This record gives sequence, C-alpha cells and structure tokens, in this order.
Amino acid sequence: MGVTETAKSVILNHESGSSAEIYLYGAHVVSWKVGGKEKMFVSSKASLDGSKAIRGGIPICFPTFGPPPSEPEEYARLAQHGFARNQIWKFESTVMDRKEGVSVRFIAPSPPTDFKHNYKLSYVVTLSAHQLSTDVHIVNQETEKDKEFKFQTLLHTYLATPNSSKLKISNIDKGTTYIDKILDAKTVTSQGEDIIIDRPIDRVYHKIPSQEIHVDDGEGSGYKVRFRGFEDATIWNPTEVKGKEIADMEDKGWEKYVCVEPGYVREFKSLQPGEEFIGQQIITVL
Repeated sequence: MGVTETAKSVILNHESGSSAEIYLYGAHVVSWKVGGKEKMFVSSKASLDGSKAIRGGIPICFPTFGPPPSEPEEYARLAQHGFARNQIWKFESTVMDRKEGVSVRFIAPSPPTDFKHNYKLSYVVTLSAHQLSTDVHIVNQETEKDKEFKFQTLLHTYLATPNSSKLKISNIDKGTTYIDKILDAKTVTSQGEDIIIDRPIDRVYHKIPSQEIHVDDGEGSGYKVRFRGFEDATIWNPTEVKGKEIADMEDKGWEKYVCVEPGYVREFKSLQPGEEFIGQQIITVL
C-alpha cells in the first residue's frame, strides 16, 4: 500500500495489488490496474508532456463541457471542455492509506486571469481492490452576497475494453432523454435498450434516474459506473468512421475503449456563495 510522489505524478498502490497513477497536469488519471490488467485506455499518440490535453484516462472537463457557450463573454472565450484539464494541479494531501483504500486530494490552481470567478476546485481519487472513485468538489468562494457561480463539469472517462464491437452498455432507464450528436443534436427518448458500438455513438443522457451504467465487455468482464451529484452521462465511441479523424488517436484505438462520462452538463449548475457541489464517480470492475 502507499502513496508515491514523482516529479510529474502521484502513484497509488493498494495491498490487493491494484494501482493508479494521476498526473499533476490536469489531475489526470492515466492508469488504473486491477489484477495486473490496465483498465484505463490512453492513446499511444497522446501527448504526455503538458503541451495539450491527454487523450485517454480521465480528463476533467470544467467549467464547460464541449464547445463554449456564446455567452457570458468569459465563458465564450474558453477552449473546448474548459481549462481544468490543461492546468498544473497541486497534490495537497493523503486522505487515507489503509486496507479499505488509498485516497489522495488535489487542488486546482487559480483560473485564467480573464475568468474572474472565485471558486475552489479540488479532486479526490480513491483506490481500493476492485474500485476507483473520483470526486470533484467545487465551492463558490465569492464574498459578495448573491454572486452565483455557474459551471458545467464532467469526467471524460476512457474505459479500456478488449473489443468495443462486443460491448453491451445497459441500465439507462426507459424514458431518459438524450442529445444525439451524431444526429445533429436531435433530442431522443431512450426505450431502455442496450447500447452496442456498431456505428459512431455520441449521446449525452440527461438526468439518468438509475445513476448507474453497466458495461459488459462481451468476454466475461466489464464495469459498473455509479455516480452521485453528477446527474447526466455521455456515452462516446467514434468508431473508425470518425476515429481516424482524431490526430492523437492511435490506429484502431477506437476498438480499445468506450467513454462513459458522468457529469452535470445538460445546463449550468449554479452555486450561491458558500455552497458546494460534489460530483462522484465510482467505477467497479466486474
């Protein structure tokens, strides 16, 4: 068990043999191993030198998800998925180091100078034998009464899979609406059907009642992804059709993962001064 700091990352080791590595750049989980097997997909073409966001692992999207909105002005100037994944975070402390789990906390730096909002953004990663928990904490630290802070946030998790074409994704409730980005952002109502990756998938599900998504990898294993605080989730895999257009995606990389991405993205979450938002993702290996 234990926590090891290096110049670029923090490495967690649990007595079960499971491990995780979190880069300070973006507080980005780049590895999670259970039973000696890697459970996070990271493209072999990913930039790991801090020059651009890392393709794979668990990028943190904040304070926006996707393309920025047209207003307010300070949000409209942001890059896709915001700026948190491109910042150098600080390893603050070890929260827990015992047989139940190994847990660490990271703190984000101040925002860009032209994003004039006062908030605290922290991230807690907890490793146990067969689970990885990642918790986003956001506090509005404005001192002016009624000065709200609005944001979107999402964990863009790339789950490693043996063959994406064999996947079956389930447990999204019938009646849940989603935005289908492949169909020009058409709003669709789910019939509770299983999702398979036989064509490009890019769906943003809104307010999923179950708060739990199951991934069967077709080879006797998979994942259970639970979330709390987060209410929405994106399911994404570009397949070859669109995957070949991604510059930092390795050849046939789309066959090796599916993105299951809990977040709060259907609208902007608003916090009053002193209020806190906690979004938690718990991934269990099945």
